[in-house]
Amino acid sequence: IINQISWAKPDPPPNALHTAFTHAHETLLWASKGVRHTFNYDLVNIMDPDAQVSSVWSIPAVPKREKAYGYHPTQKPLRLVRRAILASTGEGELVFDPFSGSGTTGVAAKELGRFFVGAETGREYAELAARRIRAAVRGVVLRELPGPEDG
Repeated sequence: IINQISWAKPDPPPNALHTAFTHAHETLLWASKGVRHTFNYDLVNIMDPDAQVSSVWSIPAVPKREKAYGYHPTQKPLRLVRRAILASTGEGELVFDPFSGSGTTGVAAKELGRFFVGAETGREYAELAARRIRAAVRGVVLRELPGPEDG
């Protein structure tokens, strides 16, 4: 395990039953099978190069526009998944998601110029993921990222 990243949700879903703490964070595990791994520190820190990149990411929940193709109960925000993929892969590399759900990883991978393979056992969710991934535009986010000269 290289890092445990905490996704802090500034707007967690309400805990209506009051039987447990509100689910205000989720944990992402960043692991590597071998000794070598990719870490694109400069890409994830491009907006504030003098700051340290923290393992706590405060990112809002999924915006409504990301649910335009359908609903999945545990859908992750594109902003979160894009950041994880950008940090840990290179353009043209393969990203695998064994629990594809609504296809957020596939959308982010395609937008960032990566290839994607996913698996999903639920037919309804596999179809949702396929719709979202088909609608994504390859490389669109790469064109929007500021370059090193932009600070």
